[in-house]
Amino acid sequence: MIAIPQHHISKDVKSFAHKNFSEAPNVVFTITTLLLLLITAAEEGRSITSVAGTPNEDTFFYRLTTTIPQLETYFWSQGKAFLHQNRKKLRRMRCYLTIDETYDSYTGYLLKKLYAKCSSKEKEYRRYIHRYKPKNGDTGSYKYLVFALVYGDKHRVLRVKALQRREKYIDFMVETAAQIHRKINFDCVLFDRGFYNAELVEKLQQQKVPFIIRAKISRYMKKIYGIYSEWKSYEYLFKNKVMTTLVLGKFEKHEWGFLTNLKKKKWIEIREIYRQRWNIENIFKATDGIQLRVATANPSTRMFAVCLSFIVYNSWQEQKCKYTLLGFLKHVIEMVLCQIQRVVSYRDKLRINHPFWNFDWK
Repeated sequence: MIAIPQHHISKDVKSFAHKNFSEAPNVVFTITTLLLLLITAAEEGRSITSVAGTPNEDTFFYRLTTTIPQLETYFWSQGKAFLHQNRKKLRRMRCYLTIDETYDSYTGYLLKKLYAKCSSKEKEYRRYIHRYKPKNGDTGSYKYLVFALVYGDKHRVLRVKALQRREKYIDFMVETAAQIHRKINFDCVLFDRGFYNAELVEKLQQQKVPFIIRAKISRYMKKIYGIYSEWKSYEYLFKNKVMTTLVLGKFEKHEWGFLTNLKKKKWIEIREIYRQRWNIENIFKATDGIQLRVATANPSTRMFAVCLSFIVYNSWQEQKCKYTLLGFLKHVIEMVLCQIQRVVSYRDKLRINHPFWNFDWK
């Protein structure tokens, strides 16, 4: 018999599956089995495909009883529960909130189809398909706004929002950041140059949320202030709207600029703090490797796959033992397999190309 680890799978992973899949009693495959197949496919970087005698995409996604607002609400409820349960510990730690966008590749035809010829469902789907192409061969992409907390040597994805084309979401970002700041009083929120925006700066200052935004260094900045090895700060009238602090300097021959409302004795500390923003890029890189690949244009199905990868990542971060993410996925698969022992009466109907599938069930 295979040795089963004693730690439990995070209840968040189980709960997420049960919240979003139909539990119809007349369906052959249980939700536990569906979760197993999803995680197995994600581990191997594959999609769920139609193969005779095995569960296929119809088995899964016709049972997906959820919407984008429901997915967003449920994921955020997990994030708020985490903040509430750990608020005292987090208030004693250095915590940084990072906000960034991530993209999910789309290779379908909807953006090439004349809008007038699209069905009502296709028109709804198109609202979520952006023209940005992350990789060669893509025809577009789905775009998500992600809020992640960096605390100590751990990370936690707190909130995810599926973005529609041309959607304005500055108020949403500021409101979420302010809620989190009131809860745990993090050190600051970090943004890259894509968020260099006067309205964002103004509203963050109105809410008294500490922030660092990497600035787009213009010729005007260089002409007026200059950029030297000695880091300096300036009172800066941003686009004739907002007065904030501009920090400029050089590090390893690279020129850096930041907008911030923090006060530091040594302004190079702003760059050192900003380095924490790269943690969200590491999260995206890790979860991209375990995200279930889906070919559908349905934005709800797409977001389900994205959220599942983030929830598995969060569960991995909560473990006291230091597994690799891939190693943690293998442990999750083992644990779910043990739960399927309750339904061995139809085990022979399932075929999963995974070495754990053939262990001794007795």
